[in-house]
Amino acid sequence: MVERRYFIVRRTHAAHTNPWELTLPQLASLCGVHPELIVRFVHLGLLDPLEEQAGVPSLFAPSAVDVVHKILRLRRDLGINYVGIGVVLDLMRRIEALEARVRELERQIIG
Repeated sequence: MVERRYFIVRRTHAAHTNPWELTLPQLASLCGVHPELIVRFVHLGLLDPLEEQAGVPSLFAPSAVDVVHKILRLRRDLGINYVGIGVVLDLMRRIEALEARVRELERQIIG
């Protein structure tokens, strides 16, 4: 006989109901960091929240998880300070935009 496991999920009412937004504690939990580190990233301009309440970031886009992971990787693996990480993230965004533009132009030329 196959043993089946069922999980009971208790969901509490949250102030926001959009499943595509993450609260500060959710983002911190997904990234494995303390919420204060996320707040620090916001104050340093490394991460943009969707919403703030009383000066504290409260909601984030799901893409913030990737940004936090990039920040942590750059700090841990390359030893880059937070100011340098801001420069690197900006350059990475520019490269991604340029690559997207090149792909768009290639599609226009080819077909």
